[in-house]
Amino acid sequence: MRKISLEKLLIFIFIAFNTLVAFSACAEKEKKDELKTMSIASFNRFKEVWDFNDFWKRGNTFDACLVFADAALMKWPNDPEVLQMQQDIKGMLEENLVFFNRFDPGSLWADDFGWWGLQALNARKHLLKMGENELADKFWKLSTDLCWEYKKKTAYDHSPDALPVAHGCRNGDANGQSLGVKNTVTNALLFLLSSRIYRVALEENVADRDKYLDMAYRQWVWFEKWFQLEEYEYLKKISEDAALVQERPMAEFEGSGYIEKIHPPWAKGWVWTGDQGMIVGALSDMLSVQDELEVFVKANYPNDGFDKSIFDNQARTVIAMIGQGVKTALVAQVDNIIREAPCYSSFGPNHGNDYLAGRGIMMRYLGAMEEKALLAVDLSENVTATLQAIWNSRDKSSNQFQPEFTNEANDKMYIEQFRIQWGIADDIRVWDIKNMKEMNKFGVCQSIGLDILGAAIKQ
Repeated sequence: MRKISLEKLLIFIFIAFNTLVAFSACAEKEKKDELKTMSIASFNRFKEVWDFNDFWKRGNTFDACLVFADAALMKWPNDPEVLQMQQDIKGMLEENLVFFNRFDPGSLWADDFGWWGLQALNARKHLLKMGENELADKFWKLSTDLCWEYKKKTAYDHSPDALPVAHGCRNGDANGQSLGVKNTVTNALLFLLSSRIYRVALEENVADRDKYLDMAYRQWVWFEKWFQLEEYEYLKKISEDAALVQERPMAEFEGSGYIEKIHPPWAKGWVWTGDQGMIVGALSDMLSVQDELEVFVKANYPNDGFDKSIFDNQARTVIAMIGQGVKTALVAQVDNIIREAPCYSSFGPNHGNDYLAGRGIMMRYLGAMEEKALLAVDLSENVTATLQAIWNSRDKSSNQFQPEFTNEANDKMYIEQFRIQWGIADDIRVWDIKNMKEMNKFGVCQSIGLDILGAAIKQ
């Protein structure tokens, strides 16, 4: 047997290595091309279904579109189809402003203002990039002068009387005819809207901006006090380092201000994906402005004994626990796909059409670069698996995404997994949304896909 010379062996290794590098580069390019193809096809379908007449859902679904489009532009800044997407969105935003102004604000719910306020901030960001300053300013005023002001004046509980935790935000109507309840989503929305407005105002040196920081701080105090009351399990632990925030805080004792099981109908153990993402988003904001927060609190609430290092640790700990909670309990071990927690209150006929979007909302925030860095878990393989499931289960003739994108056998295994971890679960996997208007359903389902696509693009 002849000996292979060292020179030939090195040549062989060199060729093999370069072939492997070239193959990897081709595979990576193919993956990026596939992601862009998915993105354009998904947006084109969204253009066909976004213009529906449901106030809060329209606000939320378009926010998903804006965050997705921003990610696409950052990824493919010179791509003609992506650039056309930005132009299309400008026209859609003009229509959205007309749509919003058709409504009497007094007839709307506190949650509605949160969704539209957040969407308006992202609309402004989008429009400023295009040089559409006048239209951008209209959305800024919509977010601050209308949405935030209404939530502050009509939904926030300014009295110190509620037990065991004072203040917080109700999900009643703007006219005050229905007070509603202090559930997680309405409080997270006020927290997040306040923190996001403040960050923009700080960056642009907007006058009178401390009122937004004040409200964000008040909401942090409300959440933090509840989290410290471990006997009520509002931040319910799954393990020592994993937890999820329940749909609302409940404290059933005489004189408690947190006993309502309505609006929407509540059941023990109810937890919703969307809440997790928004709370992480708000806490991420607060960490980014903690120097300003320290100065403000010491000047305005000197008796609170605010310590920036303690706050930093508390906020980071909550974010990390929620991140681990999502990875542990809201991802199926059997297929790595992100799931909605199996709670009848989310899936059932009363409000299934409202909670359907939760998986997308959660990843709109957990998929953002700033939030990802704080999570202490890696959800990239779960985003990839979820996107593939959404894409594979779509109506291929229209590229319309579906409410369910996982199979029954795996769903049953996931429900049992969740039951073991959370201690309670409902045997439910199909969204009861038969009474939901078809265009509304199409728009919401498409927005879930856009949210997951946005998270995938940022990986």
